[in-house]
Amino acid sequence: MPDTLTLQQAVDMALKHSSELQVARNTIDKNKKLRDEAWDANNAVLINTYLGNGLYVSVPTGKDPQGAVFKTDYDWRAAQKDYDTKVESVKASVYQAYFNVLQDQAQVNYLEQSLASKERNLRDAEARWQAGMDTAFNVNQLRAAVVSERAKLAQAQDTLARDYANLAQLVGLPRGSTPALSNDATYQPLEVTDLNSTIEQIVSASPDLWKAQQQVQLIKDTFAMQNSADVDRYNLKNANLAVTITGDKLQQAVLKLYYTVKDLEAGYEAAQKSVATAEEALRLAKLRYDVGIGTQADVLAAEASLAQARQQLLSLTIQHELAVKAFWQPWAWSASGGSSAAVAAGSSGMGTGN
Repeated sequence: MPDTLTLQQAVDMALKHSSELQVARNTIDKNKKLRDEAWDANNAVLINTYLGNGLYVSVPTGKDPQGAVFKTDYDWRAAQKDYDTKVESVKASVYQAYFNVLQDQAQVNYLEQSLASKERNLRDAEARWQAGMDTAFNVNQLRAAVVSERAKLAQAQDTLARDYANLAQLVGLPRGSTPALSNDATYQPLEVTDLNSTIEQIVSASPDLWKAQQQVQLIKDTFAMQNSADVDRYNLKNANLAVTITGDKLQQAVLKLYYTVKDLEAGYEAAQKSVATAEEALRLAKLRYDVGIGTQADVLAAEASLAQARQQLLSLTIQHELAVKAFWQPWAWSASGGSSAAVAAGSSGMGTGN
């Protein structure tokens, strides 16, 4: 096991380890075998059919009263599409799992700093109370705050352990493995020159749309072979409607993701400024403490505020990167078990550090 597991290493390991990918590969081979057997059984061969304008298309022909040649050919090509989708969905799952751990670590770090600050405030208040300079009410409030923060920290540590276990399972590491991760989250604004054209390209590349379109062609190729002509006319109408519905849903999903990305980008500069402000506040708190006009409690509070600001910036960076990936390949993120909304909102490790 590597000392530090990079995101790319995690992706490569998951692709090798995935049983679902092996099933998808086996399905391709099985469907290819069924296709070959159907072609042999029906004496099918490929012939060039002239489409006009100097274009030809190779189509199977032969004795095929039930359309088995066309059906098995579609199943084989569909299995190849499913495999490609599964590859991308495995990658998406790793991105989510890897970034969840990074988020969890930042959250634990912030809560550790926050707890240290609250514990110091409590100790100082108890000392003042014993000297008659503070109230029991204030001390009790600070004690409750410490108890609450300890509970939050314990919960965050549990979440970190759970998400580490999920990542280890995805990449094939032994149970209990907690390799160091590199912070591979990057912020790159989404640049789209022509939104409508870009959405069209994304939708056109969708395996779901391809399947819907191929179902139309399959019905045409096997028209009235297994059903009456009247029934297949209805089947063809519904298949064409399915193409339209699938395309419309994809367009809506991609457009929603686009605006999710832009909303996240709108908050990025403010999050950066919050980090810079917290860094300056910590510098001044340390300076005042060094010259004797500040307290250690002030320094601890400033450290906790900086940890929170950095956690929130990391959260936004990760959410943005995942949303951009989902924008370009929404079908992969849906197949990974997530959804556009989940990507946008963030999953388990994407809290705000409150």
